[in-house]
Amino acid sequence: MKWFFDSGFDYINEFFENWNRKIKKMRNTCILVAVLLIVAGILCIAFPVEVFAVIQYVAAAALIIIGIYHIVSYVSTTYYFKDPMLIVMAVVNILMGVLVAAMPLILTVNVLTFMLAVLLIFSGAQKISFASRLKYFGVQNTGMITVSGVLNIILSVIFILLPFASAVVLNYIIAAYLIMTGIALCIEAAGMCRIHR
Repeated sequence: MKWFFDSGFDYINEFFENWNRKIKKMRNTCILVAVLLIVAGILCIAFPVEVFAVIQYVAAAALIIIGIYHIVSYVSTTYYFKDPMLIVMAVVNILMGVLVAAMPLILTVNVLTFMLAVLLIFSGAQKISFASRLKYFGVQNTGMITVSGVLNIILSVIFILLPFASAVVLNYIIAAYLIMTGIALCIEAAGMCRIHR
């Protein structure tokens, strides 16, 4: 399908109407996904060695859920506000989930740590970019999205600086990623409100 720009059509108002219509559903979805991610992260911290195999699959499922969430978010956004970075992040999250579930730990420790750091950099940059785009179009209260993006970038730097030598370190890295992503989603959900001109 070809997209044409219609100068007489109010694309900003279309975005506002779509946002206001879906705000409650989006907020509830964000909170649910955030709680699941935080619980998965806490389980990773609470049982670092004893149930690593189970936690590995829980973390893998959480990463895949994040990827699916990004795809749904991309599809449900109006055309001129679609951010292709969401699709990149979705694919990377799903691949990481499959990697965590399928590969032996020895092969994934170093690679997964680096992938998490790169993913967080992309995620943080996407959130900051999206917040500035919303601000450009006159949307207020975008500070929570910016804070969420900055938190992701800070965490990515921490991941790059961490030594990645053992399975326990990987376990805590996954836990930190899941908890920080859950907190970032909670911050975004708290900042979601109806938009008025």
